Amino acid sequence: MTRVAFTNNFKTTVLDNIQKLIKQTIPSIPLYYDRHRGQESFLLRPVSDNFIEYASNAHVRIYTVEVSFEIESGSDFTRDKDILRMTDIAELVKRIFFDNRNLIDAWYNASVASVVYERDEEDTEKERFILTLECNVNEVIS
Repeated sequence: MTRVAFTNNFKTTVLDNIQKLIKQTIPSIPLYYDRHRGQESFLLRPVSDNFIEYASNAHVRIYTVEVSFEIESGSDFTRDKDILRMTDIAELVKRIFFDNRNLIDAWYNASVASVVYERDEEDTEKERFILTLECNVNEVIS
């Protein structure tokens, strides 16, 4: 069997850079790939990898990632502050990706396609936003 050499661009080019950008700006909030934990946390989830077109020696692909942030409200007294914190964090993350929409040696034309706010149906003490980020990557084929 022939061994095929490849690079996991979704992880190394997209997810690792998203994690790096968030942790540089908001180091106090933990970031996970499997599930939310604690009072507040980020969760990264790869959604899709779609082919756009061929370039001379590359595939142009668009990657879609969901970045969610969850906060657990303590009581009715703190709920307004928790919603303010959640929306502040959403605006900050949107700004992080706007400022880095063309990340050298990683992606270009990155954009926040949507931000959805929701309350957990099973545990109404948990509020979250789910931000959908899309970015183009040139996958060089050697």
